[in-house]
Formats: sequence, structure tokens, C-alpha cells
Amino acid sequence: MSSPYDKPAPGAAPSPPAPGGPPRGLAGPGGAPDPPGPDDAPDPPGSDRAFEEAGPVPGESRPPDAGSGGGLGRLHFVLGWTGRICFVWVRRRVDQASFLGRLYMVGLRGLAGGSAQRRLVRKLTLLQVLEIFKRTFVPLSIFGLMMGVLWTVIWFDVLANVPGSSMLASLLISVHLQEITPILTNMCLVMAYCGPMTLDLGLKKCSGEFETMVLQGIAPEHALAWPRLAALVLSYPGLMLVINLASFLGAYWGIARAIDLPVVEFLNDLYLAVEPYNMFILFVKVVLIGSIMGFYCLYYGFQAPVGGYGRCPYLTRRGMVEAFFYSTFAEVMVTVLYA
Repeated sequence: MSSPYDKPAPGAAPSPPAPGGPPRGLAGPGGAPDPPGPDDAPDPPGSDRAFEEAGPVPGESRPPDAGSGGGLGRLHFVLGWTGRICFVWVRRRVDQASFLGRLYMVGLRGLAGGSAQRRLVRKLTLLQVLEIFKRTFVPLSIFGLMMGVLWTVIWFDVLANVPGSSMLASLLISVHLQEITPILTNMCLVMAYCGPMTLDLGLKKCSGEFETMVLQGIAPEHALAWPRLAALVLSYPGLMLVINLASFLGAYWGIARAIDLPVVEFLNDLYLAVEPYNMFILFVKVVLIGSIMGFYCLYYGFQAPVGGYGRCPYLTRRGMVEAFFYSTFAEVMVTVLYA
């Protein structure tokens, strides 16, 4: 006679529990419950499972976990990184302001130090001006010639039949003088002079030359920073003149190939198209751009730590990027304000 607690034969389906009886596994033979297993032990108070089964206490809020609070977690992440970026930006601006103040005070002391120091600064500035022209004259001339020929092609092929050609010519010359040539000059100056200058200053500081100059009674800002900054401000008008003359020469070459235009008539038309107001705006840009570009490259050159040769390439790239960005931004803002 079979019993409901007998094991089924291999391959046979398990028999259902008796009607009205306890579920299989909850009661053993004779109706006695099975002995408790390890899973049936109660959870200790304060465990995660006991906390989840108990539910939230009335009047008490539970912190969101990573799964349910994903949006809040992303918001905290974004706010945290935004705060870090703003803090780093403000700290760097404060450090740059202190460097500018130190540079200004050292320059004042150098001017009041005597004629020997002033002659030294003038000599070093002249050497840096010659170095700037030696590195940038050829690429600026090439850029200017290409821009002049390009304007000629645009004028004769694209804008030949456009009404109001005289007004359009004045507008194009103004855009060329105020926007295109300063940006090209910035690009050429950053690549040919400012980047190598920043790297050279960083290597000098890494090798301990700054400390040696201080021990000898020479301020590095006076002997290294001021001549380079003054050279950039003084040479920028000459660089703009080079690229503009090259562009006008390229434009005349293109015009002379298309029509028979005398040089005197070309110069007269160019003089009438260039307004004195454009020259004033260009002068303001020259002083501002030269100062900004020199300051950022000098700042990052002086930031190199002693012995930290591995930091010099990063500081050089950073100085080049910020010098080009802020000088171009200042140039555009001057155009917007004086337009």
C-alpha cells in the first residue's frame, strides 16, 4: 500500500498533495513540521533585509539608492565638476593677476634702477624684435600674397555683377584690415615665436637659471619677461604692415592680370577705400593683442617647476592656446564695440 510520503518512481510525475493537507515540504510524516533550515533563521535586527522588510518609519525619509536616484546622482556629478572647474578657473585668474602685479612692480623698479638697467632692457628688447621679424616675415608674406590673390578671384569671379560695387569694395577692405589680417598674424606669431618662447622660459626655470639670476641680483621678470613683452607690443604694428602690404601686392598682381590698371590709380582707389577710422581701430587692436599674447605666454613659461621638464610641453601648449584664444577674442570684441 502506497503512502503519500513515498518517493515517486524515477521518471514519474510527482503526486499532488492530499486534499486539505499541508503543502509538500511543510509537514513531515505524522503531520510534524520539517526541521528549520539555515534559510528559515530570522534575520538579525538592523540587517539590510530586515530594514527592507520593515519598510520606512513614519515621518522618516530614506536616502535614495543608486538605482532609484540616478537623476539626482547625475545632477550631483554635474554640479560637482562644474564647481571644480569654476574653482580652478578663479584660482588661475587670481594667480595670473598676482603675476601681472609682480611684473608691473619689477618693471617700475627696473625703470627707476638706473641708466644701465634701462639700456640693458632696450638692448634685449631690440634683439627680441629682430628675432620676431626673422621668424615671422616669410610666413606672413606668403599668407598676405595668398589672401590678396584670393580677394581678386572673389572680386572678379563672384562679385563682378553685384550692384553697389564701390561700397562693397570698402566693406571688404575693412573686413580684411580689421578681422582677417589680425587673426592670421596671431596664428603666425603664436606658432613661430610665442610657443618657442614659452618653452624656452620653461626650460630655463626647470634648469635652475631663474634661481641663479636671483642670487646674482637680477630679477627674471626684468631681464626675461619685460624685453619679450615689449618686443611683442612694438613689433605687432610692423607685422600687420608686412601682411597688409603683401596682400595688397597680391591683389594688384591679380588685378593687373585681369585689367590694365596703373599702380597710381590702384593706390588712389585703395587710399579712398581705407578710412582713417579703420586705422584707429587697428591701432587699438595692435596694442591690446600684443599685450595679451605676450602676457599669457610669459605666465605659462614662468609656471614651470624646477626640475619638472615633463611639464614644459603641457605648459607650452596651454600658453599657445590661451594666447591665441584671448587675443582673438579681444580683437573681435574691439570690432563689436567700435562698430
